[in-house]
Amino acid sequence: MKTIKNYALLFILITVVVMTSCKKKNDNNPAPGSKGTMSLKHDGQAWSASLSVQAVNTNGVINVTGSDSQANQAAISVYQASGPGTYKIGPGENAGNMGRWTQGISTTDTYTANSVIGSGEVTFTELTAAKAKGTFKFTGYNTNQNKAEVTQGQFDVNF
Repeated sequence: MKTIKNYALLFILITVVVMTSCKKKNDNNPAPGSKGTMSLKHDGQAWSASLSVQAVNTNGVINVTGSDSQANQAAISVYQASGPGTYKIGPGENAGNMGRWTQGISTTDTYTANSVIGSGEVTFTELTAAKAKGTFKFTGYNTNQNKAEVTQGQFDVNF
């Protein structure tokens, strides 16, 4: 389990560094090349991805990631997504389903819900080979076991 956490933290740190190293003139509009929109509330505070939103659909593995220029990033991943519906996140659920909220570059700034810790769900209201639209919410934990609530998550992306 420790190895999985170490790999997850390494992946998160690399992603944060890559996503926050990009330059952008105006944070009010998504950067050229973004594939859609993503927003949420974290512990009651509204947030929208203003730097980039990227989405991938590879053989039913859906990953949507949004970021801003302040080192905030949200991501959801769903494995074996076969169409519109609700996919659970948490212990005993599909091992690949995950929600992540990062608000900084320290290892304690990332809150994750996955098959080991936390809980949540992703609901696809639309899911095709070219597009995904839906909502998400989760309770994630950082490496110190502190909790973050992500609610009212929404995404509308093209692959």
